[in-house]
Amino acid sequence: MKRTVIGLVAVVGFTVFAGPTAAAEPNAAQIIGEMKQALEPSKPSTRVITLTATQAGDSESVKLIQARKTLPDGTRASLTFVIDPRDARGLAYLELHDAKGSTKEYSYAPVIRRVRELTPAESYTSFLHSDFTYGDLGFLPVDVTNELVGTEKEGNGKSFYKVQSTPSAAAQQWYYSRYVTWIDAATKLPVKREYFSPAGELFKLETFEDVVQIDGVETPTKVTINNLPSKSSSELRVSSISYNKAIPDEFFSPAMLHTLSDAENPVEKATLAK
Repeated sequence: MKRTVIGLVAVVGFTVFAGPTAAAEPNAAQIIGEMKQALEPSKPSTRVITLTATQAGDSESVKLIQARKTLPDGTRASLTFVIDPRDARGLAYLELHDAKGSTKEYSYAPVIRRVRELTPAESYTSFLHSDFTYGDLGFLPVDVTNELVGTEKEGNGKSFYKVQSTPSAAAQQWYYSRYVTWIDAATKLPVKREYFSPAGELFKLETFEDVVQIDGVETPTKVTINNLPSKSSSELRVSSISYNKAIPDEFFSPAMLHTLSDAENPVEKATLAK
């Protein structure tokens, strides 16, 4: 089976200089809320992504398009689909997160021309045999309990919040028991994340790098994941990104996923247009 990608790794060392102080620091909910706003701005956006998966010295790449938008009813929508290689073109993943916090996820496989709604457990399964899950492609999960466990400072003086997130019971059973995120206190963007297995062992390392300002939005353009048990890694590189591009609302619909394998579909045309 082909590997496909999406990735992040590169672990940066930090030095603990203080624990959380209630009087001076925001709480975990506020920090995570600010991180979500920074990483997932409400502005509509499109981007071209190259995903490269590496294991045992062998690498394979796939090119994706991703579009995000807030629909008129308040639903946050994220659509990701393959444009290259040709034999995988149109393979798609759609996440719809409504204003009440409910999430629905769909996948589409051109080879069988079938749209399928994913179960909650499937959200934590590997996307195209990469080190990313389907859920990693969409929005950050909200069914988690967050705790501020420290404040850290790098050698150059930059400060970071360290937040531990414990997911719902379903996620703990199927994928991980908890994850710890280092968040830049200035930009509110994540810098590093450690994932722990249901047995409590560290098994994935993730980093967000190469932050650039695009249309006034600070955006990580490189994400890497290192899977320790499998000794594999996956890297995501954004080659182009734009905010405020017009994407038709109707394309964030399960019924429209089959059109994404067509040449020059509206989402692809809008993304690649200069």
